Amino acid sequence: MRRTFRIPVLALAAGLVGLATAPAVAAAQGFSIAARAGTTGAGGELILSLAPKLSLRGGVGVIPLDFDLDMGRQTYTVEPPPLFVTGSLDIRVAGPVRIMAGLLHRTDDTRFHGDLEPPVEVGDESYDTEGRIEGALIAARTAPFVGLGLGSFGPRGLRVYLDVGLAFAGEPDVELEGSGPITQEPGFAQELEKERLAILADTEDYYRYWPVLNLGFRIGL
Repeated sequence: MRRTFRIPVLALAAGLVGLATAPAVAAAQGFSIAARAGTTGAGGELILSLAPKLSLRGGVGVIPLDFDLDMGRQTYTVEPPPLFVTGSLDIRVAGPVRIMAGLLHRTDDTRFHGDLEPPVEVGDESYDTEGRIEGALIAARTAPFVGLGLGSFGPRGLRVYLDVGLAFAGEPDVELEGSGPITQEPGFAQELEKERLAILADTEDYYRYWPVLNLGFRIGL
């Protein structure tokens, strides 16, 4: 399964951060650049202070590392979405405490694969045949999120900030397909469907609600 970037979908975020780069706006309202890392990847943000307690943010992040995860009856190598795009409106309510609301976009689904080496269990059956399983965790790629933040965006200079929130991606699903000699085994298609349902049961609660947890450093200009 090939991972692809959805360039047209990024146009909205590009317009958001493009607004922040306009020199006249930056000079009049206050402008910051930031580096962040967390559950929406490692990347950067542009922050426009619209008022003393109101800020508009646009950012991108990547998770460059794959990782192994036990799902269903197998251990799969998981590939996170290649790019995360965020846009939010932040309101400072008391001291450094902010409330934030915005959109999180993932440019692809979370994909995974596993090479099957006999003996291997798929569904409720054990096989002495090799093969491969590939799949994807499916949910809405653009999801609203809300949360709380610590750290204001108005002052000039270097500041640390923290965001904690939750994105609501809706009802998840799992796509799964097999390849190789194991697919010729009698009843394999039925057992693969059992594996798909087991993976969905293991992941649906997490993938329905994507955590937004980021630590960042910003420089006010």
